[in-house]
Amino acid sequence: MKKCWIVLLLVVVALSAGVAPASAAKYNWRLVSEELAESAVDLYAHEFARLLKEKSNGDIQLEIFPHGTLGTPTEMFELTLNGAVEFCLVAPGQSSSIIPENQIFLLHFLFSMDDDKNAEFLRTSKAVNETLGAVYQNKGLKVLNFFSEGPMYWTANKPLRKPEDFQGVKFRVMPSELLLDIYKAYGASPTAVSFNEVYSGLQLHIIDGQENPPYVIQEMKYMDVQKCLIASKHNIFVMQHLANLNFFNGLPEDIRKIVVESAAEAYPYVNRVQKEMNAQRLEMMVKEFKADQSLVELNQEEFNAFREIAKKADEKYFELSRNPEFAKKLLQEFRQEMAAIEGQ
Repeated sequence: MKKCWIVLLLVVVALSAGVAPASAAKYNWRLVSEELAESAVDLYAHEFARLLKEKSNGDIQLEIFPHGTLGTPTEMFELTLNGAVEFCLVAPGQSSSIIPENQIFLLHFLFSMDDDKNAEFLRTSKAVNETLGAVYQNKGLKVLNFFSEGPMYWTANKPLRKPEDFQGVKFRVMPSELLLDIYKAYGASPTAVSFNEVYSGLQLHIIDGQENPPYVIQEMKYMDVQKCLIASKHNIFVMQHLANLNFFNGLPEDIRKIVVESAAEAYPYVNRVQKEMNAQRLEMMVKEFKADQSLVELNQEEFNAFREIAKKADEKYFELSRNPEFAKKLLQEFRQEMAAIEGQ
């Protein structure tokens, strides 16, 4: 059934590619995104498209397919991998069946509490952009950017201040054995639920809580059906901007340069946008809280209790990476580079 759906998507993409715009550009490309229109990721995609067009004097036209238009996030990744579309914006967790090493981004408490330091890390890290990037290249993908959508918050119907508070909580995670393992260690009863089904799952009490950056929580109206917003900041939501490698390598050198430069220039833009959007949406939510709703801030002792449990997931990551020695080296490099940035 899944293969049939992928074939159908390929046909749809092929047909859309065959319809020339009124003012046909020399290069007509497609980008699929797992995020909704007007999200931080969608704004990044449009900025990338604007830069491509501007730098090529109109020779490059990028069509953007946001969430809900061309399959699930995993299918979007596969469309890019297969070369049916040129670019995708999907979270690493949606592609970990193909690139299991990228599950490093799902480990908790690796990143800084400082947004600017996380942005600097993702921009400059050799561990992420070179060591891990080479794995993507071997699979047929070019990494253009890894960027943050902001710190992750928990939502639930009770405060989650300590691991014991997770006991019996049916907590939604992305489809990931590693995330399931981490939340089981906290004491939760985690379950993988599609992004499309999170709101209804919370509303119908199929699940009791979930994790996302503030702007996503507000955008998806999760606090309409939750009582507590917990500023856990246990991770950041990393987004990956990928290109099909055969497509990228087949471009003329000057066009490849435009693609790389456009992605690089869109990077500070999306970091500014996500910071502003998360701050604004967090304030909006808190102002609209009802009497029985609250924003829960963890103190250092509570934060450290979760951090200690989360460290135990390292071994599970090594196992799931299918390349334990590489994963150990990658995680060591990651932590060393993050510590160096934290110390600046």
